[in-house]
Amino acid sequence: MTDPVLITAEDALADSQAVFIDATWFMPGAGQSEPERHIPGAVRLDIDAVADPTSGLPHMAPGAAAFERWMSEAGLDPVSRFIVYDSNGWLASARGWWTLRRFGLDARLLDGGLAAWQAAGGAVEAGPFAPREPKPLPPGAVSLIRDDTVTWRDVLEHVERGDALIADARPPGRFAGTDPEPRPGLASGHMPGAVSLPMGRLIEDGRFLRGEALAAALGETDRSKPVICTCGSGVTAAVLFAGFTMAGFTDVRLYDGSWTEWASQGDLPIAAGER
Repeated sequence: MTDPVLITAEDALADSQAVFIDATWFMPGAGQSEPERHIPGAVRLDIDAVADPTSGLPHMAPGAAAFERWMSEAGLDPVSRFIVYDSNGWLASARGWWTLRRFGLDARLLDGGLAAWQAAGGAVEAGPFAPREPKPLPPGAVSLIRDDTVTWRDVLEHVERGDALIADARPPGRFAGTDPEPRPGLASGHMPGAVSLPMGRLIEDGRFLRGEALAAALGETDRSKPVICTCGSGVTAAVLFAGFTMAGFTDVRLYDGSWTEWASQGDLPIAAGER
């Protein structure tokens, strides 16, 4: 797998050694918590369960101990090749890929997700995920390799200095402050100086844009500046993270708390409008 981010369904079908990770996730209130179908043998990664248990924010990135515990319980070997996908339109597969990547694992995103897998002739099955034999891991088998998150304090410093591209993956109405946030009582709007970059702009017909099309979707950007990807709660921000990474940006960060944390602080600056 030579692409640092994506793998095609055809190449995934030809890889008999890869472990598939199903990162399908549903927004609160969707009335569904488990995918209806999955790739046979896939391991479920629930971003709400594999998370920082000490945080009051939803699905914050797990520390090494929590992530190692999940891998052990799921019977996973850190030296495996992993292919991450979802079955509902990129909603959380990039977040799953980003999580594995933080711990130095060899992970790729299945371009087009489960739909592309099926279109390429890949098998699927319904029902629960088949359990795997737990695999004890030696202490320290998993460690944090890339600490590529930022805190609200980091973001505030960049807002005040104006020295970073803050790209917001939420829909335009929430960014502009004209549409409500899905979490009750949370103000909409955006961080001053941020730009609206809805995650859907990087996807066409269910697949990630590449090359010049991806560069055009990301816009004219000063590559000397750090890039901070944000969204509602750090999930779809990972789609932007993947896009900037594919486009060759080297200083890309993810604001894990994202708008849920920022707007909940109560004293951080909030802007409205398209910019």
